[in-house]
Amino acid sequence: MLVVDASAFVAFLDPAGDAAAIEAYLADDAHWVVPEHFMIEVTHALRGLWLRGAIDETELDVALAALGSAHLDVWPTLPLLPRMRELMPNVSAYDAAYVALSEELGSPLLTVDAGLTRVPGARCAFVGV
Repeated sequence: MLVVDASAFVAFLDPAGDAAAIEAYLADDAHWVVPEHFMIEVTHALRGLWLRGAIDETELDVALAALGSAHLDVWPTLPLLPRMRELMPNVSAYDAAYVALSEELGSPLLTVDAGLTRVPGARCAFVGV
C-alpha cells in the first residue's frame, strides 16, 4: 500500500516530468491510497501546466483520462482532521492530509515535494524524493 500525493502523480502524468522514477514506485506497489481531495488537487495542477503552456490540450486530455482511470483507494479526510490540525503549524491542510493518511495506514508517502519530507513532527516514511 502506497499513499500517493498530488505532486508525485502530476510528475507521473506530466510528459516533461520525471515519470520513469515515479512509475517505478507505482509499479512496485499497485495499491494507491489518496485522500479525497486528491482528484481536485491533481486536476488543478494539470490546469496550471496547461495555462502556462507546459502541456497542450491533447496532453491535458490524456493526463485527465489517465487520472480518471487510475485505480485509487480514496479515503475520507474527516477521521484525519485531528492529526491534520496538529500538523497545520508546519504544513498546508492539503499536505497534512497526505501525511496524516500515511501515518494512519503505516504506509510510505510517495512525493516529489522535498519540503514535505522535512515537515517537523511527521511520523511517516517518504519515498520518491
